[in-house]
Order: sequence, then C-alpha cells, then structure tokens
Amino acid sequence: MGDLRALIVESTPVLTGPLDEDAPLITSGVLESTTLVSVALWVEERVGREIDLGAFDLVAEWDSLGAIVDFVERHAGAPRSARDRV
Repeated sequence: MGDLRALIVESTPVLTGPLDEDAPLITSGVLESTTLVSVALWVEERVGREIDLGAFDLVAEWDSLGAIVDFVERHAGAPRSARDRV
C-alpha cells in the first residue's frame, strides 16, 4: 500500500497531511482525473490486465486506499472468467 499512497501523494498537491487508509479519495475530490488514471495503471499492473473503469462503480470500489488494495486483492486472485467482468 505504501507505493500506492506515494503515487497519490506525489500526484495530489492538495494533500497537506498524511493519507489514512480509509480517507475518502473520490468523494472528497482528492483524486482528480489525471491521478485516477495513474491509480488505474497501478491497479492494472498488479491485477495483470486492463481494467474497464466503466464496468464498476469507482466510488464504491476505489474511494480509499484500503478499498483500492482490496479491489486488487479480489481481482488478482480471481479466476480468469470472474476477472473479465471488470
């Protein structure tokens, strides 16, 4: 999670303090579109394939560091047919 946190902190000049695991990223406006693209690339690298960002609710799935890491863990270990849905 440390590399994800560093990616977001480096890409988000509005952050003034530490970024907690459960801090809202999308609903608070912390993640802007360019940072979101970087996060998507980070996720794709760890999952091992492209992610269709329109196939799921980003706010529900990626609104915190913990949620993004959980998403990666669920989809990296999922059978290929289940992973194809996202």
